[in-house]
Amino acid sequence: MQRLIAVAVLAAVLLSFPYMVGAQSATTPVPADLDTQMNQLVQVAETLRGLTTITPVERAFPSREETIAYLTGLFHTDLPPEEAARLEAFYQVLGLLPEGTDLAEAYLTLLGAQVAGFYDTDTRVMNVIPMLGDSPGESLSLSEQIIFVHEYDHALQDQHFSLDALEDPAVTAIPDRALALTALVEGDASAVMQLYAQEVMTRNPLAALSLLAEGALSNTLVMPPGTPEVLTRELLFPYEQGMAFVVALAADGGWEAVNAAYENLPTTSEQIIHPEKYLAGEGAVSRPEWDALTAPEGWTALWDVPLGEYYLREHLRTLMTAAEAAEAAAGWGGDRFQVFEAADGARLWLFTLAWDTPEDAAEFAAAYHAGLTETYGGPLADDARCYATNAGVACLVTLENGDTRVIHAPTLEDAAAYLGE
Repeated sequence: MQRLIAVAVLAAVLLSFPYMVGAQSATTPVPADLDTQMNQLVQVAETLRGLTTITPVERAFPSREETIAYLTGLFHTDLPPEEAARLEAFYQVLGLLPEGTDLAEAYLTLLGAQVAGFYDTDTRVMNVIPMLGDSPGESLSLSEQIIFVHEYDHALQDQHFSLDALEDPAVTAIPDRALALTALVEGDASAVMQLYAQEVMTRNPLAALSLLAEGALSNTLVMPPGTPEVLTRELLFPYEQGMAFVVALAADGGWEAVNAAYENLPTTSEQIIHPEKYLAGEGAVSRPEWDALTAPEGWTALWDVPLGEYYLREHLRTLMTAAEAAEAAAGWGGDRFQVFEAADGARLWLFTLAWDTPEDAAEFAAAYHAGLTETYGGPLADDARCYATNAGVACLVTLENGDTRVIHAPTLEDAAAYLGE
């Protein structure tokens, strides 16, 4: 990502919001009553968040079609075909995206159906997309008010913490770290949004019905048919789990603790899933011996990053239930995730994992062996640590230092170099 934008999407009954890069939109004159309402919402957002506006924020109301067209062009500019193919490989080897899926098309279809607003850190313009029609009319509906408060919190974040400054390429190049950063920013805005929604519904318990009705009329209560589940979950994680993370920080030290997190950024999805680990200063470990893991001769490295607890959990969901996956991934202490590709398109990938305790390592190994057995049948006669899969073999070994290594390779011979012997 080069520029940062908060893109609001509608999902389920209330509003959840994903995160993308910049956009431009011309400001549009608005009716006096609407301007007054938005000024009042600015004051509400400032009060709820405990931050004041430093510089007035411009507002715009682009149509959904204009927004989709711009985001589509921006997406293809910032994600050229070779990078899109590499990202597809990331999901495919983990079993999260079927072969042949066009990731860009799937994501843009999802975003186009759900986008409801965005704050652009490049232009510093806050854009609210009318839920119905091409203009907001004389006043914002409840859904649009909630979107406005959420997006205005992003403007406050930007003015006080400089969201662009958080976009370190060394961070955003690692999916797990980028997800953790997104969860802080979007969890913050989602918490403020929920506070506002709760205030409204306390005064008028029937207000939730208007959200449902507006969502039904705008066709934004459900994800587009055929959307890969991984994209839906990844889209919502920063807003649901991120909000839980921000609430935990606020419970520990109020909004000041949340503000401090912009100086001491979360670095792993583990810290978002388990806020107590962030509060304790527990980050990911790395092993010097992991440096010896290199590509096989004639193969090209596609990925070499930490996988993180979130994406580990997502991979495990392909072999077991969601609850079992969450339990098996808990205790993650750090990892190195590598994907190699041969000239013929064959892929070999592995992750080497450190754990918080030996018990966590044993629990993961037992769950992974059980998942492979349930999915593919019993282990190979030639090596009980390995299983025949649809794409070749999958092996799991416990190393001498207690780490765990998972290898997926076209053949047992390809996997042999990483079995730790």
